[in-house]
Amino acid sequence: MAAILSSAADAIAGLSRIFLSPFATGPLVLSATYFPDTVRHVVASVAGKLPDHLATGLFRSIPPLFNSPIGITALWAVFALGTVVKVNRVLSTIASNSWRVRAATGWNWPNEIAVVTGGSSGIGKDIVEKLTALGVRVAVLDVQGLPEDLQQNARVRFYQCDVTSLESVTAAADAVRRDIGYASILINNAGIAQSRPILKTDEKFLRRILGVNLMSLWFTTQQFLPDMIKKNKGHVVTVASLASFIALATAADYSATKAGALSFHESLGAEIKHLYKAPGILTTVVHPNFAKTPLTQDFSGRLEKSGVRLLTSDQIAEDVVSQIKSRRGGQLIIPRSASVVSGIRGWPTWLQELLRDAIAKGAV
Repeated sequence: MAAILSSAADAIAGLSRIFLSPFATGPLVLSATYFPDTVRHVVASVAGKLPDHLATGLFRSIPPLFNSPIGITALWAVFALGTVVKVNRVLSTIASNSWRVRAATGWNWPNEIAVVTGGSSGIGKDIVEKLTALGVRVAVLDVQGLPEDLQQNARVRFYQCDVTSLESVTAAADAVRRDIGYASILINNAGIAQSRPILKTDEKFLRRILGVNLMSLWFTTQQFLPDMIKKNKGHVVTVASLASFIALATAADYSATKAGALSFHESLGAEIKHLYKAPGILTTVVHPNFAKTPLTQDFSGRLEKSGVRLLTSDQIAEDVVSQIKSRRGGQLIIPRSASVVSGIRGWPTWLQELLRDAIAKGAV
């Protein structure tokens, strides 16, 4: 069932990108409305070069579309819907950037310093590599040491840090400021997960996952945001999950922390804009589907058997760094075909439950 849902979402997303693009439907609408004879002539010319069965199909589909009032009305409706979708996306981008139309100014990548939590492996490691390729200097905060290839990267500095500890984060932040300077980019990427039902989740792990996935967002932001506010420049990226929108059976702890991460991002953006009056600071929240990383290695096989197509850490890192390069804040859902899930709370209850049932059957 999960595989069917995933395939259907991909297919719908692909078709919608074509049919809901006003740049694709606009010329069709104009042609159908004002130049139907020209269109028929073009179709006849094309059909003359096609095999008979394809030419017949073309003549059966095109004339009704361009001759009947219903066909033309349908084209106008699709064009109007596509225009609304496009305008909605533009307005969402502007709204996510303190109502700025243009990208933020003042960014020069070789002069920027990024802090990446959990940057020694998985998605974080790939983000670090892509940032340094831009020329950005990167401070990695992690409990595990750097892999050998990052150790050889002159633009990377490592700081042993337990992000669940305010004392540890404070010490690491002081060292970053002392060694390389004040960060203009903060990527809260560190995260842990396990697949375990609520009744079998022990207190030790529960406190650990709340600390890593949620409380650390406060600790790191409290350390690195103040200087961004002084300069009215910065970018805070919060790596959440699709689980921010839909709770997962056997992962209530993970889902709760990721829903919390989304709330953190939204509150942070509002405070930056209205409390600190620093609209030059960008905020981005990232909602990837499950990826094949050390985080999911204990249950990735079960996910794949249930039909979930795992992303790669490189795919997610590419989108995150592209967002940073765009000098805009926003919300990233990876893959984009999963965007429909973000509106699940507005779905009818029965439809929500059908989706939760399908996902839960695969999970358990």
